Amino acid sequence: MILDLDDDGCLDPNRVGAKAARLAMARRDGLPVLPGFVVESTACAPFMELGAEAMRSRGSGGARLAILGAEIPFGDELAARAHGLGATRMVVRSSTVLEESGAWAGAFTSYLDIELADLPKTVRGCWASAFSVETLRRLETFGIAPATVSMAVLIQPNINATAGGVAEITADGTVKVSGVPGSPEPMLQGWIGSVEAVRGPGQVGEAWSGPLLDIVDAATLDGLAGWLDRAGGDSGMNRCEWAIEDQLWILQLDKTRPLGPAAVPEPVEQIDPILVAIARLAARAPGALGEALVIPWAVSGLPQRGVPMQVNPRTAFERAVELSRELTAEAWGLPVDEAMRMAKLCISGLRGIDPTTSIDTVRRLRPVDPSRASEMIGYMDALCIGLVQLGAAATRESAWHLSPKEIPEIMNGLRRPPEDRIGVGQWEPMIASTVLACGTRYLGTPAAPGIGAGVEVRIDDVDQFGAFPQRGLITSHTPAPGLSSLLWDAAGIVTVTGSPAAHLFESARALGIPGVCGVNLPSAQDRIVAVNGDSGLVATLPLFEEDEARGNVG
Repeated sequence: MILDLDDDGCLDPNRVGAKAARLAMARRDGLPVLPGFVVESTACAPFMELGAEAMRSRGSGGARLAILGAEIPFGDELAARAHGLGATRMVVRSSTVLEESGAWAGAFTSYLDIELADLPKTVRGCWASAFSVETLRRLETFGIAPATVSMAVLIQPNINATAGGVAEITADGTVKVSGVPGSPEPMLQGWIGSVEAVRGPGQVGEAWSGPLLDIVDAATLDGLAGWLDRAGGDSGMNRCEWAIEDQLWILQLDKTRPLGPAAVPEPVEQIDPILVAIARLAARAPGALGEALVIPWAVSGLPQRGVPMQVNPRTAFERAVELSRELTAEAWGLPVDEAMRMAKLCISGLRGIDPTTSIDTVRRLRPVDPSRASEMIGYMDALCIGLVQLGAAATRESAWHLSPKEIPEIMNGLRRPPEDRIGVGQWEPMIASTVLACGTRYLGTPAAPGIGAGVEVRIDDVDQFGAFPQRGLITSHTPAPGLSSLLWDAAGIVTVTGSPAAHLFESARALGIPGVCGVNLPSAQDRIVAVNGDSGLVATLPLFEEDEARGNVG
C-alpha cells in the first residue's frame, strides 16, 4: 500500500500516478530529487466511492467531509515512514495518471509544511480534492466520474526554499527559467508574477540574461539546465519545477507544449472597413445559426440592436427562417435561391486568403429594410433564449452553434446533451487577424502559444460564474487554477497579473488555448478580444460600431 520512491513499483504510473513515477525515474537517473514514499492509488478506491455516495445527497461539500472524516488504516505507518527520512515537516502531493497531461495542472490539492501527525488528514485531503467544485467541473468536461479517479499520494520532506520556479526547454533549444524568491507555490497558483533568465541553444555561463540572475547565479542556472536537458534525453520531459535550499532540487517533471521565442508585433495594418464590419457580424452571429440565417443578408449591413420579441421559440424560429430568405433576396436583388447561392460564394471568399473580390461584391449589395432587419435580430434573440430554457444550450451565445436542422427536432421534444466543445470556428481566424491588425492594441507577456479571438467574458470569481459561453475569450485579474475547467472551449485567456509559469497557463498550453499575462484591459462591455500568445499581443474591438463611434474603444 505504501512504496518507497526508490522502489521499482514507483516506476509504474498506474500504481503511483504520473507525478510520482516521473520523479522516481529521475531519481533513479541521478537527478536531484528529494527522497520520499507513495501511498498507492489503490488505497483511494473506497474513499472515492464514499465521496461519490455522499455527493448524491450532500453535494460537493458533503463528499469532501465524508472522505475527511473517514479513518485510514495505515496512519501510523505514514508517520513512521516520514520519521525514517529524518524530516520533521513534509510535503503531501496528489499524483494521478490524469496528470500525464498538462491540462490537469493544479487540479488536485497539495499540502506544504505538514507536521508528521497530520499526514493521515492531508492524504485524505488530497483524495477529497477530487470532489472540489472546480475539479468536478474539469471531470465533467472530460467525461470522468469522480468515483473512478485513481489517485496516489506522494510524500517528501518539506524544504524552506530560498528561490524556486519553473524551467523549460523550448522547441529551438532555448532554456527559459522563471522564478521568485522563496517558495515557488504563489507563482504556480497565479498569485504573483515572476522574473526570467534565458539562455540560447548550446550556450553556457555568461550567456544567461534576465533579472532572475539577481536571485539565482548563472552557475546554478547552468546546473538546472543540464539536469533538465538530461531528463529530456532520458524521458522526453522538457519542463520542471525547481527550488533551492542549500542545493538545487527538482520538485516535478513534465512535458508541455513549449513557448517559442517572443515575437515583436508587426505594425498596425490598414484593414478595409468592410472586413471590420464582417468581423463584428461574425462575432455577433456565430455558429451554424448565424451562418444560415443572418450572415447571408447581414453582409450588406447588420443593425446595431434587435427589437425585443415576446414569442415562443418555435414561432421565433419559423419567422426567422422566413425573414432570412426575404432579407437575403432583398440584399442581393435576386430570387431567393439564387441570392442564397451568391451569398454562400461571397461568404467563402471573405474568409479566404484574398477577400478582395468578395469585398467588392459586398459594396454593391443593397441595404435591407432596417426595421425588418432589427425584427429579424429580435427573433434570433428570442430563439436563443428559448433554446436555453428548453435545455438545448447552456447559454444564449452557445445556442448560436446549434444547427438549423436540429431546431425542429428540439421543438418536437428531442433532447440531446449540449456539445461539450465547439472548437475553432470558420470565422475565428479572420476575426482574430482583423482585430489584431486594427483594434486597440496592448503588449503583454506570452504565456500560451496560438492565436484566438472571441467576445470577452470577464471572470474574477469562477465560483460565482454560471455557464460559460462557448468560444468566449476569458479575461481575469489572476491566472487562478479554478479557471482551468473553462479553458476547454475558450478562444483564449488574458490576465492582468501572474506568470507564464502558472498552472493555468500550463493547462492552456496542453489544450492549445492561447494566453497572455500582464495586460490590464480598461473596463468595457460588449467587445471582441483577440490574443496572440506567441508575441504577447492583445487587441480589442467594440462589438457594436455605435460604441466605437462614442469612443468606447476598449
